[in-house]
Amino acid sequence: MATSCFWEDIYHAVESGGRIEGVLEPSRAVILLDTKAGDRYDLYIQTEKAWVNHVAMDIHAILNAFRLARIGRKRLTIHLYGERLVDEERINSLSFSIPAKVTLARSICTPTMEEDRFRLLAVSLDRKKKVELKKRFSFGKPKVVYGLLLLTFLVMWVAESVGSTFDPNTLITFGAKVNPLIEQGEWWRLLTPMFLHIGWFHFAINMFALWSLGPLVERMYGSIRFLIIYIISGVLATTASFAFSESISAGASGALFGLVGSLLYFGLRDRSLFMKTLGPPLFIMLGLNVGLAFVLGASLDHFAHAGGLMGGFFVSGVVGLPDEKNRTQRILFSVLTILLFGFLYGYGFW
Repeated sequence: MATSCFWEDIYHAVESGGRIEGVLEPSRAVILLDTKAGDRYDLYIQTEKAWVNHVAMDIHAILNAFRLARIGRKRLTIHLYGERLVDEERINSLSFSIPAKVTLARSICTPTMEEDRFRLLAVSLDRKKKVELKKRFSFGKPKVVYGLLLLTFLVMWVAESVGSTFDPNTLITFGAKVNPLIEQGEWWRLLTPMFLHIGWFHFAINMFALWSLGPLVERMYGSIRFLIIYIISGVLATTASFAFSESISAGASGALFGLVGSLLYFGLRDRSLFMKTLGPPLFIMLGLNVGLAFVLGASLDHFAHAGGLMGGFFVSGVVGLPDEKNRTQRILFSVLTILLFGFLYGYGFW
């Protein structure tokens, strides 16, 4: 049995990465989300009941008050605090009618004068972390994302007005990646393919990914850093395709994988938020590209995706997060980015 009590344990849980999601009277129940695990909740309950059946009714009432059935099949640990029950031996026979996998942890303890101090510490620390979290996602508004959406639409509309983007001649005219032309000096074809797409479905699926993923990254990095990551990731993606694929190619997916790379970099800098921020956008990107693979088949440019992912990670290290000041790290990542581009371009050219 644990010797610490209700608010002291909550304080230590917040200190180690938990976030208070709700409080049901300061001395009754608190629900925390474990931001490190990403799929685990902890419910802390202080009870004054004397019998297990009364405790069971109390727990079910609290589960309903917090609507914990909505968390689905996640993991839930119920931490139960209070004096020893008359029929304490029956406590482990309790069951809970919610989808989550429930574990019961029992602590027999009596609240002390320290409880109020730990309550204030826990609430204060949780508030401070939430302010920091809000700040983490307020370095920019998604202005560049909407500008890129508009620009890419205009390019697609003009290209489709002139001819079909399924026609190689139209793609070549509007800047698709064509290896022999790049070898002849048309280096700008390393940049323009990210604004051109092969058909409206290809355009729609990539722009949906940009609309879903872009605002998150722009808010995390700020508009200027976001634009640098997107453009250079797109260039590195095209360069990787130039190095390893002879096919004509176009599309923003390489730059979009660069944004995923920027989230991977963010995960190294702030592990406690990694799963919360990376998970949904990454699943969107993977799902969209699986769907696109069925439509485009072998024409999907996996080399561009890999180049964009690596490029986004390296360039994120170059520009850094807005609150990073590590100059040595930026120099290292700058060297890695230049070496990556040099290798890909040199390999493709020679």
